[in-house]
Amino acid sequence: MAPHENVSRPLRQLLLALPRLKVADDGRTDYDASDPGLLVQIAEAAEVLQRVISLGTSAVGQLMAYASVDIDTGEFSQEAVEALGWLLAELGSGAAACMELAAPCREATADFTGGAGDGPR
Repeated sequence: MAPHENVSRPLRQLLLALPRLKVADDGRTDYDASDPGLLVQIAEAAEVLQRVISLGTSAVGQLMAYASVDIDTGEFSQEAVEALGWLLAELGSGAAACMELAAPCREATADFTGGAGDGPR
């Protein structure tokens, strides 16, 4: 795979944007009070991250299937397979969380016409 000059870093974008969300008195995220441009950025980053996780998880699964012979011969350790299993479980959970985050952002900005990045940085 050739290196890309303009590689999106959705996890980094998401982690940097999340602290800028408004929080209600009860501690929940106040999507309606948050900047619409920021919500669009968060939704886009979460959706891209979900796709990256899904495609990457699928690729790792395919590699594990092809490596099954190496597991049987001991060339690929059972501990490594277990670690990959836990990683895949966390990635799957993270992908679901991305969609759970993107949905209310999209709902709160359904009538917003500005582009991503219109909010404060």
